Amino acid sequence: MQDWRVKSLDRPTPSELRVHCQYFSQLGWALFAQMLAMLTVQVVVSALVGLLAPALLSDPIFLWTLSVVSAYGVGFPAFCLMIRRVDARPSEPGRPLGPARFFQVYLIVLALMYLTNMATLAFTALIGLLRGETVVNPVEQMESYPVALTTLLGCVIAPITEELMFRRLLLNRLRPYGEKFAVVASALCFGLFHGNLNQVFYAFAIGLVFAYVALRTGRLWQVMLLHAMVNSISVLILPLLEPLGTAGENLLSLLVFMAIVVGIVFLVALRREVRFAPSPSPLSAGWTWRVFFENPGMACFCVLFVALCVIYLLPQG
Repeated sequence: MQDWRVKSLDRPTPSELRVHCQYFSQLGWALFAQMLAMLTVQVVVSALVGLLAPALLSDPIFLWTLSVVSAYGVGFPAFCLMIRRVDARPSEPGRPLGPARFFQVYLIVLALMYLTNMATLAFTALIGLLRGETVVNPVEQMESYPVALTTLLGCVIAPITEELMFRRLLLNRLRPYGEKFAVVASALCFGLFHGNLNQVFYAFAIGLVFAYVALRTGRLWQVMLLHAMVNSISVLILPLLEPLGTAGENLLSLLVFMAIVVGIVFLVALRREVRFAPSPSPLSAGWTWRVFFENPGMACFCVLFVALCVIYLLPQG
């Protein structure tokens, strides 16, 4: 079992660094295994189907099934098998969010999501101008899925599995290095997990809130519910507003504006309540982040994320 009581000077010894690098590398390999297993299944199955029944490659139900099975039926178990080798610090029970505070946190999440998404759209638009072709958002593929299946994925499957991955299995293994570090690092991994520029920034932003709520309350079901409610906007509310045409677009714009304003007000009002326990780790914050990235597992996970982003940015023609 990992000994977190090792004393360290400002600069850790090589043996101390090796212990911490190995620990973070195991976490990185778990994340890498999830993503690689998912991609392998998608590539192999798509290649076989392309040879045997190419018409299925344009079938929405087949594409939904392939996406879900590869990410959550294969990738998620691969992650669990790899990360179980690493000792976890059990989550501590806290007070659950009351209805009013839960609604406030939900609006904060929406505000952060919309603001970071706007910045992302501006960034990808700039990239599109520079390369002479619009950047394709891979999430748009979900628009072809049946609404019932999209709802099942966005409001049930993804919230349950992703919260177990990042706000339970991963977060509890990052907590020995300090609560603040655990929240930020798990949110960063959550953003990179999505594998594209269109989602990475807002996933990181809302991941900060999700991780903090999980840390303070110890109630994973509340974070799952927040996650499902956030996803329900794109999988349920938007399809309902689309038939309304211009009126629906105006109503959506109004709702987004109100969510941003009210969410930011709540964020400013509640910022003084944010607290983190002192870090029990012998490493300083700077050394912790350094060893977090400077190891084979995390390096491969980050390289795979960059490779996926490059593939999405390649001209489609």
